Amino acid sequence: MQVRTIKTDEHLRELIDYKDLSFPIDICTDDYSTFLDHTMNCHWHNSFEFGTMVEGRLDFYTGETCLRMEKGDSVFVNANVLHMARQVDPGENTLMVGVVFPPSLFPGGGVFQKYFQPVLKMPLQGFCVKADSPVGRNMERTLVELCGLRDEEAGYELRCLSLISRLWLDTLEYLSGENHDFVMGETGRRHGDVVKQMISYIQEHYAEPVAIRDLTEHAHISRSECFRSFRRYTGKKPMEYINEYRLIQAADLLKETSLSVSEIGSACGFGSSSYFGKLFKEKYGVSPLGYRQGSACAVLPETGDV
Repeated sequence: MQVRTIKTDEHLRELIDYKDLSFPIDICTDDYSTFLDHTMNCHWHNSFEFGTMVEGRLDFYTGETCLRMEKGDSVFVNANVLHMARQVDPGENTLMVGVVFPPSLFPGGGVFQKYFQPVLKMPLQGFCVKADSPVGRNMERTLVELCGLRDEEAGYELRCLSLISRLWLDTLEYLSGENHDFVMGETGRRHGDVVKQMISYIQEHYAEPVAIRDLTEHAHISRSECFRSFRRYTGKKPMEYINEYRLIQAADLLKETSLSVSEIGSACGFGSSSYFGKLFKEKYGVSPLGYRQGSACAVLPETGDV
């Protein structure tokens, strides 16, 4: 089990670093004290994801829906669904343990067609199971047990498959039940694709002047839809998102290069070094130069995405 850092490509798809590509399972702990702004930023992957809260509280977003998670609650995110999470109280210890695995873990055949493909084809984005429900208690126990496995112990792979199969049975039971809340919707997927397009544009052009019009023309949407989509999926306004992405790139350059502060500000799309310095200090509580010099106030975790 290891603390995860989220790294994405230019389309917000998470680049999952499976230890063994022949057995693609990622078991990890998300420690929100290590994420910038205590937030796991908006991303997606072509894998299923399960997680359970060990400590603290999260606002977990699947698609456009916010799911409040507390200790013991578990979440399922379907493959190819945009999701993010934000710590409710930065003063709390907030830990989530979980597992990510692709559908290819269970290759095509009768088992895949019968038990996994129907979920992939559903307009299901995800769901949250409360700790006080029978399925919730089962999922919590299974995920904690799964995350406690050691990959060097005998039969590790078989134990993983057994526990993941148990998780999937609980998922199918939950989906077949009545009076459960699910995050559904084909329109949500379309809106998610629009957000991917806009953020991909930002990641490619952040060093240049970027206006709202550039985003709306690239994604072929209206200005109001641009603002709504950013708020739903990232919790931020478009320009706020752009500047935060620029600041993260600048922080990396301050750590990794000898470029001057003004050169870094210009390379990251800021019109003036004074404006760059102002935003950097507002965001991180320290000047760019102070961060470079190793100020204790300037310890920034690596998140890999915005």
